[in-house]
Amino acid sequence: MKQTLDKKAFYTRLYKMLENVTPLTADCGGLCDCACCAVTDEITGMYLFPGEKVMYELLPKWAKLYDIDFTYDNGKEVELITCIGTCDRKLRPLSCRIFPLVPYAKRGEKLQVLMDIRGRGLCPLATAMRTQDLDPLFVKRVTLAMSMCMKVRETREFIYSLSELLDDINMVF
Repeated sequence: MKQTLDKKAFYTRLYKMLENVTPLTADCGGLCDCACCAVTDEITGMYLFPGEKVMYELLPKWAKLYDIDFTYDNGKEVELITCIGTCDRKLRPLSCRIFPLVPYAKRGEKLQVLMDIRGRGLCPLATAMRTQDLDPLFVKRVTLAMSMCMKVRETREFIYSLSELLDDINMVF
């Protein structure tokens, strides 16, 4: 008998795991004036992982959801969550909690946690630092969280597709 994943419990566990860790031991927002939280004229935000929308059944006033052109697992749509520049940190999406890191995996290969190339124009950490320069506890927790995601078929497929997108972006750079 196939067991179904309790998505709310899954994401609650991941959120708690990442709740009190940050890329640097100091507030990295001081380096860039919180650029990753800045509101711009273009729609920017963070991808929700598959099933993560359950964490936003009651969408907070600071958040908006958008459908985007990125899909995974043969056409399943990914949603983008944006904020108004401030949020309830306890409700931040998983992508925000792991930024500037991103999971990267190819089928049949080991999961890696890398600096997110998409953050280069925004985040000084993604531009000037390497993963090993970040707080080791942060990197360890992100790696553990992404390893847990790789054990769930749907989130694993999302990570595979995200990795392909990152490869495409990297070809441009």
